[in-house]
Amino acid sequence: MKKFKSLMLAALASAALAAPSIAADFTMTGEVNVGMRYATETPDIGDKTSTVQSTYIGDVNAKLTSAASETATYAFEFQKDDEGTADAGVNFELIGTATSGDNSIKAYGKLKDITNGVAALGYGDVYIQGGNKTLTIKAGKFGNSENYAGGMGYYRAATFPAGPAPTALTDMGNVEHITISDFRGLQVNLDAGDLQFELALPWMSVKEGAYALKSTTATATTKTTCSGAVTANYTYDKAGAATLDGYTCAGGPTTVAGTPVNEAVGTNVTGLRPVVKAQLGSVGLSATFYTLNFSSQDGSDTLDKGESAYQLMASVAAGAATAGIGYTQKDVMEDGDTLSPSTLNGYVKVALGGASNAGASFVILKDGTETDEATATQIAASYDTPFFVENVTLKLGVGTTTQVSDNDAKSGSSSGIEAEWAYAF
Repeated sequence: MKKFKSLMLAALASAALAAPSIAADFTMTGEVNVGMRYATETPDIGDKTSTVQSTYIGDVNAKLTSAASETATYAFEFQKDDEGTADAGVNFELIGTATSGDNSIKAYGKLKDITNGVAALGYGDVYIQGGNKTLTIKAGKFGNSENYAGGMGYYRAATFPAGPAPTALTDMGNVEHITISDFRGLQVNLDAGDLQFELALPWMSVKEGAYALKSTTATATTKTTCSGAVTANYTYDKAGAATLDGYTCAGGPTTVAGTPVNEAVGTNVTGLRPVVKAQLGSVGLSATFYTLNFSSQDGSDTLDKGESAYQLMASVAAGAATAGIGYTQKDVMEDGDTLSPSTLNGYVKVALGGASNAGASFVILKDGTETDEATATQIAASYDTPFFVENVTLKLGVGTTTQVSDNDAKSGSSSGIEAEWAYAF
């Protein structure tokens, strides 16, 4: 036993001595963001102002990257994003590359949530890309390019809900990011110097979610309830009574008819997403479009569905200033009902010297409903500067929103101010 313990201690000592050399093979990048915010919201319905102040934790990310060979690297990514509302977890990333003359390939894969067990393990981007100086072809699962430009815009005051009788002050959203959700397929990029072309071809199969078609036949549903009158949080204490959803049901549970639903069916998703970009001296232009087609996999009758979007962006640089303007619209049709939200935006940004910048922007949002359409006008001003050292940026923003609609539930005003400290390493 003593000999075994000695061997174990020797092994642990060897591992401890080896650890610094292993750690030295990693490079680390990441970010830490914290901020303070003061915001007010006054909906027209109820005419009551809410005021919220907070100190928040924003993105906290770190990536440890190491080279396994001259053509392969891997990384561990520790991720906690956007005040807990976006991706969070520990991810594993691997990249393989090879070259032959002017030609090269890249294989990329990300496994998400590797510490949460097999059930939570998922894929991030996974693709193989090949190309040369002019042509690139990529196949697999990956995100679409983002071409929206909104200037600095560090703080945008809240908008109010799109739709009937809100139960909470939730943002009505916007369409500035016209990407295809969970894209899988093929993409071709052509670099012609001042002109760049991109064509993404979705080739996807879905069984649920926003892209799934729904059957024309409504399926009957049932729900279990108490046979007698019951209030939500009332506990019956009658001896021997049956239980339902954690509560004791005096009359015993019973099954009744629920609201019929149109079930989702297996759906093939195809389409086109072309992008054209041009840099003509100090003027930059981009045009992004997409259209999606949906078809039932089993040939069954489904409700009509369609989706398309386009975005036009332009910018011009003059000395230390850059100004831009853009328009985005999305059209979603479901069983004869069409929703067409849109965004008109403009901005100006001025470099002040000393790594400081100032800017102003506006956004006009329309929720695109066929009745009682809401229009929100957002105005914002921003400033950033190094915070003692260049690694940390202090971002300051102030903004207001005025939203109008014939429906008071979709109208109101809001304003606020925010300071964020962003450290990148």
